[in-house]
Amino acid sequence: MARPLALAAIVASFFLVACGGATSPEAEIGDGGGDATLDTGDTGDTGGGGGALCPNAGDLRCPDGSCVDPKVDPKNCGGCGVACKTGEVCNLGTCSATGCSTGLTDCSGACVDLKSDPEHCGACAAKCRTDQICAAGATASACTCDLGKNDCGGACVDLGSDPKNCGACGTACAAGSVCSAGKCSSSGCGAGLSDCAGSCVDLKSDNANCGACGTACTGGQTCVSGSCACPTGTTVCGGSCVDTSSDPANCGACGNKCGPGAKCTLGACATEGCPTTFTDCGGACVKLDKDVNHCGACGVKCTGGKICDAGACRCVTGATDCTGVCVDLTVDPTNCGACGAKCTPPQLCGASACVASCPATTTACAGSCVDTKTDELNCGGCGIACTGGKTCVAGACACVAPTAECSGVCVNTNNDRNHCAGCGNVCPAGDVCKDAKCDCAMGTKCSGVCANTQNDSNNCGGCGVVCTAPQKCAGGTCK
Repeated sequence: MARPLALAAIVASFFLVACGGATSPEAEIGDGGGDATLDTGDTGDTGGGGGALCPNAGDLRCPDGSCVDPKVDPKNCGGCGVACKTGEVCNLGTCSATGCSTGLTDCSGACVDLKSDPEHCGACAAKCRTDQICAAGATASACTCDLGKNDCGGACVDLGSDPKNCGACGTACAAGSVCSAGKCSSSGCGAGLSDCAGSCVDLKSDNANCGACGTACTGGQTCVSGSCACPTGTTVCGGSCVDTSSDPANCGACGNKCGPGAKCTLGACATEGCPTTFTDCGGACVKLDKDVNHCGACGVKCTGGKICDAGACRCVTGATDCTGVCVDLTVDPTNCGACGAKCTPPQLCGASACVASCPATTTACAGSCVDTKTDELNCGGCGIACTGGKTCVAGACACVAPTAECSGVCVNTNNDRNHCAGCGNVCPAGDVCKDAKCDCAMGTKCSGVCANTQNDSNNCGGCGVVCTAPQKCAGGTCK
């Protein structure tokens, strides 16, 4: 099985953007990882069309029930039914007559990232299967299976639990048997796992069987503690998970759309533009150096388990990029010691080498020799994965200092604006959490609202100083 570098550790890297020790205002705005929070969609908000979430993250459900991508669809640019004129393109949710942003390509009026878009992977006409992702390799982008999956006969499967491809492609378990940790078993699933049509899965973390067999997470949600939840810092709006701290169509709350020319910063619409060091990406103020959805340039996404570091998509320390997907060469049986180096079953991968049996202190889990006391994908037993940014400590998933658990997710209450000084304490729009206190990210608080006294015509040079039309505030003076 193509095993990613402890998948939970990769996911945790996104949590740590918000949960780490950084307390500067810049560390808290539009980082693409967002503030740690958990939205399971219990409010029932599924967008104009109602019903279930859309299959893909970022899609919008329209009144007719169809799902569209408002960031790139020229027939639904920025919203359902908003069609771009002839000669225009849909660029980051806005119709543009001047072409696509840097890093994006015009594919029949849609401005897309050829390195990550599964509908246009490497070329406008190259479309990936629905079970594949588009991953940017060393020389070119290509359709491939996502983290933890292998391509067997044209389908991406988990060799650790697929009863038709158990441990290796084509190895089918006999009737009445199950596939547990990459081995067929006639005595049922391993501890902590459940039998879902012959597949032994962890109902607390399996995206295809979340909380119960057959309950799949969609719309960008993942399975956390047995419930489908949006990633940290995002909320269910209009059919998928969106970041209300920076989304101009859902700024601060679902459906709260910023007006023409306004930008969404920390959940508040602002007309004065994005703060210094931030970039306007279709009305969203983001940091191109660390935003996984806008890495190095607007609309450039990181896939395959990569993070955005200094404006470039890369694997976390300890992981290796193999054809666009981050893997752990020390235990991955399909990339054992080097990319593409496969162990032949029943061989296992341990300490970067194919072996007949696992070394002492490690356990064989789906072809990998792992330490179940510390492995986030096999914590306490094979197939039991840690979620929500948790670490595997002594065989149990737990939040480690300085984080605390809030609704199944590890957060740092010292700087998390959704859990400031305690779980559920949300800072007002425009505020950040610094040293467990809500405060303005920049500017001055006037009547409980953050204002930039340098260009705010209602608070010019100081709170309550109003410029009389046609004067405007510039440099803290009405002119």
